[in-house]
Amino acid sequence: MTFARKLSLLVFFTSVLLSVTVRAQGIEIKGLRIGMTKGEVEKKIGRLPVRDFTIAGARNKYPTFSPEFHDGKLDLFGFFFDPDAFDEVVSAVKDKYPALICENTTVTNAMGAAFKQTQCLLRDELGTLRLSRYVNDIRTSALSLMSERKIKESLEKRNKREKDL
Repeated sequence: MTFARKLSLLVFFTSVLLSVTVRAQGIEIKGLRIGMTKGEVEKKIGRLPVRDFTIAGARNKYPTFSPEFHDGKLDLFGFFFDPDAFDEVVSAVKDKYPALICENTTVTNAMGAAFKQTQCLLRDELGTLRLSRYVNDIRTSALSLMSERKIKESLEKRNKREKDL
């Protein structure tokens, strides 16, 4: 990805983060919200790790689904699924949260094949919901919900790594 493209995406996501905020009860996916305790999460989805987890009909790509906690509170979850279900998952999330903002771009692989990449974001006071058509490869899509604390921690780690070049 070129520097100009990275900058363009950074500007887009920054503007989304500054302008789109869900108020009221916050972002909730399958009854899960940032800040819930492990007990509250298990009441909603069952004993962790959960097998055969789905979102909007899409099946988890991995055998189990296990959110991450920090100081006993839900901090992050990543749900990975087949890109064939991406549009359906986005549609379900948009039905629930019409403020979801998506941007389409084109990505190419080493062989020069072009693919439509879609990135969607929605933010509330506690964290950010992100949907990506492709993550790591063209066979994996992702929906993630990440706390503001985790976002800051990730940015600090990335900045530290970039300064160490």
